[in-house]
Amino acid sequence: MAYAELVERHYAKVFLVCLGVLGNVHDAEDVAQDAMIAGFEKIHQLRDAGQFGPWIARIARNLSVNFVRRRAVVEKTLDRKPPGLVEPVGPDDALQQAVARLPVELRLPLVMYYFDGKDVKSVARTLDISTSGVYLKLKTAIGRLHEILTADGEQP
Repeated sequence: MAYAELVERHYAKVFLVCLGVLGNVHDAEDVAQDAMIAGFEKIHQLRDAGQFGPWIARIARNLSVNFVRRRAVVEKTLDRKPPGLVEPVGPDDALQQAVARLPVELRLPLVMYYFDGKDVKSVARTLDISTSGVYLKLKTAIGRLHEILTADGEQP
């Protein structure tokens, strides 16, 4: 199978992984493209062609996390206010901001499961963790969202 076919088949999943980590469509598009290029450059390292989907998703996740880290360093350097300080306009905005405030390791499974409609096994495979690990992260993420929204005066 040509790499272009693999890109066509898996790009949406890669984009969603990036979006789940980054929370920004434009950044997610850029990092998803970078992930596909990195996958092309490293395809020789893939041992089982049947595992391309989870493999490229891990590349996307890692690149997204690195992007977030680099952005955090730049923001600290520039001494900007964190994006979470913007006042929400409505309940959906409050939820989006609360999700964005979650750590990446909780935000990603939450977005994949609840917003992207992935089943627990798919989330586990993509993130390379056990299904019980996914359930634990989902439970923890929901608890944190409740804390964030309650502290911000919202009714979850």
